[in-house]
Amino acid sequence: MRRILFPVFGLLTIALLAGCYPRGQIYGVGNEGGLIFAVNPPDAEVVLDGVIQGKASEFTEERYLKVASGTHKLEIRLAGFETYNRELYVSNSLLRIETTLVRKE
Repeated sequence: MRRILFPVFGLLTIALLAGCYPRGQIYGVGNEGGLIFAVNPPDAEVVLDGVIQGKASEFTEERYLKVASGTHKLEIRLAGFETYNRELYVSNSLLRIETTLVRKE
């Protein structure tokens, strides 16, 4: 009986612990935070403190935009659309920015 229970217990432990591995980083390290974007259209350009960072679709939970803690000026822009401007405070966690850019008339 003991020969059967030990392997079963071992396999059960492995199966339960397999789902405990984190898939994405949630918190930054030290004084670093991060920004993730859900922007429509997704190819809009992200500008932080006057520096172009890339397209909004590039920054996800797995590959977020690393940002020092503190206050920052964010701009999301794309030709033919109104520019989104926001001042934000970043701490040592992820901040999700969701917006839809409005077409210029």
